[in-house]
Amino acid sequence: MGILQPELSVERVPNRPGERCLVVSYELDIAQDDPAIGHVVREEVVVEPRDEHDAPVRPQPVAFRFVDEVTVTEPGTIDRRLEKEVHRVDLDVEQDWWDTDMAGGTEPIAEFADHLDATLTLRVGGIEIARRMTPVVTGSWGALGTD
Repeated sequence: MGILQPELSVERVPNRPGERCLVVSYELDIAQDDPAIGHVVREEVVVEPRDEHDAPVRPQPVAFRFVDEVTVTEPGTIDRRLEKEVHRVDLDVEQDWWDTDMAGGTEPIAEFADHLDATLTLRVGGIEIARRMTPVVTGSWGALGTD
């Protein structure tokens, strides 16, 4: 059993500007003689910040965890998509700097890019059978960002 083309994306949630959806998509590749056929595969995702050294601050130590399951019934490739909704501000792992003016408005000081990646682990009966990381995704999800 293998994990092909793992990808992490951060998508907007319709009608909820303060929310984002973390999406991990991949192809689950099952060989003809794979012992997992007929079993439930537990999918575990951990999305974490990455320090890409482009800001004078360290990323916040957050981790977003989510799980799903898929029953493998036959060999072949299965397209998978796992999702978790989070607050946009929680994705501000390289936190932006701003100040508040006398009228209560926000005065930008510095906006920093945020970097995330995901580790996808597959288990059958509690035994790890595959693990892959996604490429890093970059955005600006903080108070000064537009992503």
